[in-house]
Amino acid sequence: MPVIEVSKRDLCSLIGKNLNTNELSELLSFAKATLESESGDMLKIEAGDVNRPDLWSSEGIARIIKGQLGKEIGLPKYTASKSNYILKVESKVAKARPLIVCAVVKNLRLDEASINQIIQLQEKLCENFGLKRKEAALGIYDFDRIKWPITYTTFKPNELKFVPLDMNGPLALNEILQKHEKGRQYSHLLANCKEYPILIDAAKEVLSMPPIINSNLTGKVTEKTKNVFVEVTGFSYQFIVPVLNIMVSALAERGGKIEQVSIHGNNKIATPDLSPKSFSAGIDYCNKIIGLELNARQMCDLLKKARFDAKQDGNKIIAYYLPYRQDIMDERDIIEDIAIAYGYDKLAPEEARIPTTGKAAGLMPIKKRITEMLVGLNMQEIATFTLTSRNNLSGRMHLENGNAIEIANPISENYSCIRNSLIPSVLEFLSQNTKKEFPQKIFEIGECYDLKEEKTKDKLVVAITHSKVNFTEMKQILDYIMKNLNVKCGIKEVQHQSFIEGRAGSVIINNAKAGIIGEIHPKVISSWNLEMPVSVLELDFDALH
Repeated sequence: MPVIEVSKRDLCSLIGKNLNTNELSELLSFAKATLESESGDMLKIEAGDVNRPDLWSSEGIARIIKGQLGKEIGLPKYTASKSNYILKVESKVAKARPLIVCAVVKNLRLDEASINQIIQLQEKLCENFGLKRKEAALGIYDFDRIKWPITYTTFKPNELKFVPLDMNGPLALNEILQKHEKGRQYSHLLANCKEYPILIDAAKEVLSMPPIINSNLTGKVTEKTKNVFVEVTGFSYQFIVPVLNIMVSALAERGGKIEQVSIHGNNKIATPDLSPKSFSAGIDYCNKIIGLELNARQMCDLLKKARFDAKQDGNKIIAYYLPYRQDIMDERDIIEDIAIAYGYDKLAPEEARIPTTGKAAGLMPIKKRITEMLVGLNMQEIATFTLTSRNNLSGRMHLENGNAIEIANPISENYSCIRNSLIPSVLEFLSQNTKKEFPQKIFEIGECYDLKEEKTKDKLVVAITHSKVNFTEMKQILDYIMKNLNVKCGIKEVQHQSFIEGRAGSVIINNAKAGIIGEIHPKVISSWNLEMPVSVLELDFDALH
C-alpha cells in the first residue's frame, strides 16, 4: 500500500481544527488510512486502499475528515470555469503517446509543506496509479512562464534541445535519455518511438518531454508560484482523466481556482470536467449488507459526511460524487462508504447461526502431514505472492512466452500475472537471500492456475541450494514423501528449458504426470543472480490423495 508523509501542522490547517495525534489516528480510519509513525511534525501514513488515489495526500485526507467532523459536508464545491487557453495536438503524437488532458489552476498560496504534498501526490499518482508513468505521467508547470497556445507534438531524437529540470545546460532528446537520471529510469517507455513527444509553447520554449522530464525553465514550482498549468499524458482516458481530476481537486483545497483548457486534436474537448456523477443503492440491500436498520435520511446524512450529495428516490438512494472518485462501479461501493461513515467500530458482531460440525477441509490433512515431514527434515516453509510478472514466469526461466492469466489493470508490472508454477516464486525468494548461510532448504504449499484445466490448483515445491546439491538429494526427498503417504511414483526423463539436460524428470503417479524434479539450468540460475546450484521438486496435490 502507498505510504505518504504529511506535515501534521499542514494537515490540521487544511482540516481547520487543531487535533492531537490520537484524534488524528482515529479519524484516519474514515480515509482508509492508518498512522504508521510520528517524527516531530511529520506523520507517516499508510493508505489502506489502492483504489482511492484521491486519498494519497493531505488534501484528500483533510477533505474526508472535514466531512466526519461536520465542518464541510456534501460535495466539495469545485468548479472548472471556461477560458481561452488552447492546447493543440498534432496527429503524429498518435505514434508516441497519443492522449493528453490538462488544466490551469490560479491564485495558489504555496509554502514548503504544500509543495512537498504536490510533488508527493504527483509521484504516487504516476508510480502507483499510472503504473510507473506508463499509463499516466503528470507534469506541473509555472503558468506565468508559458506563452499560449501550447502544442503537443513530436521531434526526432537529435532534432531538438532543451535544459531538463535540475540541469544547467541543454541536451538533445536522445541525450536526456542517456544522461539524465529520469531519462535513464524511464527511457524504456519511449524505446519503440522514432520521434519523442514534446510540449512546446508559442515562444518555442519546451515545457517537457512526456513522460520523462520537465524543462528547467517552466517545470519548477516554488513558493513564489501563484498559477500552474497541469497536464497528464497516456494511452487511455481511464487512467489520465482521474489523475488530472485528483490533482486539480487537491490544488483547489489550497484555494486554487480551476480553469479549463481547450484541447484541439482529432476531437475538440475541454478539460477538466468536474461535473458530478451519480450511482444508486437499494435501501433494503444496504441494510442487508451492513446489518443495520437505517432509514433513507440516515443513509443520506452518512453519505454527505463521506463527501457525497444524496437523496431518496423511492426505495433507493441516489449518491452524487465528483470525478476524482474513479472507484465507484457498483452499488456496494456506495454501501461501503455508508458503512465507513457510520463507523466499523460501531457494528456489533453477530454469531453465525449455522448448525455444522467443524472438520479440516479438503486437502488440509495431507498438507499438514507434508508440512510436518519437511519441517522434520530441517526445511523452512515460506509463503510468496500468487501474483508475479510474465518475466518471472517465462523470461527468467528461459521459457518461451507461454499463456498466462494477466491482470487487466495491475498496480505494478511485478504483480501483473497469476502464477502457473511455484518454481519461479522459490527462485525469487532464494535470489533475495544469497548472503544468508548455506545450505538453504525451503518449501512452499500454494495456489497456481492451470491453464489447460482452467482452474486453480494447489502445489508443493521444494528447493535446495548449496555448492554440492544434485538430483539425487532431491530424489531422496521425493522418496521420503511418497513412502510416508503410501503413494507409488516413478520418474520419467524429460527435457525442459529450465533444467539441465539429463537431470530432469517428470514425476509419474497412476500413469499420469504429477510434477517435475531436477537441477535448475545454469542460465536460469544466472538470470536470478543466484550463486549456488539449485535442485527443485514440484508436485500437484491432486495426485497425492
